[in-house]
Amino acid sequence: MTDVAADAARSTTRAYSIDWPAIIAGALVALAVSFIATAFGASLGLTATSPYGGASPAFFYIAVGLWMIFIAVSSFAAGGYITGRLRRRADFASQPETDLRDGVSGLTTWAVAVVLGALLTAATLDSISRSTPTGSAQSNAALTDRYVDRLLRGDGDVARAAPVPEPMREVVSRLVIASPMGNFSSEDRGYLVNVIASRTNLPPASADERVERVSTDMKSDADKARKLAVYFGFLTAATLAIGAATAWAAARVGGRHQDENIDLRGFVKPSRR
Repeated sequence: MTDVAADAARSTTRAYSIDWPAIIAGALVALAVSFIATAFGASLGLTATSPYGGASPAFFYIAVGLWMIFIAVSSFAAGGYITGRLRRRADFASQPETDLRDGVSGLTTWAVAVVLGALLTAATLDSISRSTPTGSAQSNAALTDRYVDRLLRGDGDVARAAPVPEPMREVVSRLVIASPMGNFSSEDRGYLVNVIASRTNLPPASADERVERVSTDMKSDADKARKLAVYFGFLTAATLAIGAATAWAAARVGGRHQDENIDLRGFVKPSRR
């Protein structure tokens, strides 16, 4: 009977080799820490990008990268440690096997937190887009209007005496939207030169130079947006990889501390003198 009871206990322990309550608890802690750090970082970012003598773009990119790494390390260190500390003991496993299982539990915590975070982000963005359906369209329209204004603006008294006709503005806006990289076709470029020349009384050569300047700026802005997207895509992938390694290691530390009955109350409770 003793052997039967031992086998039953061992089977029960094996059934809980993956301790989902501990994993979910760790994932929720990781999400909470990440949310707090992200909110705090957003306020710092608003200060860093202030137009009143803020930091350089290079400094901003470095600061954002370091902050994202800090968020990944801190959040998944906390979540992984919680998972390792709360998981059920696997008495049948050797120490290397226990370390492996703890690491896998930490990695699973990381995966759950990433999936939940992605779902929450998608739901938030969807809610924002539904409540303000023209938000992103307004942002794109503002950028288009800036290019159109630079193309059609007059010089001196012309700007005040001759407002831009709405049909003309709509046509120019459509041409700008159709060529976000500034690669106007020869036909569209010729139309823009004629419109600018008739609108501003500039010589055709000067009107063509204006189109060229705006086209160059459009290419530059599009290239900057592309580079920024690549940078943040790489940074996101890198921080997620760092987070996975951190969760793996932290869960192993938490599991070791549980097995060795490490008392951490001294870190959270002030000592009495």
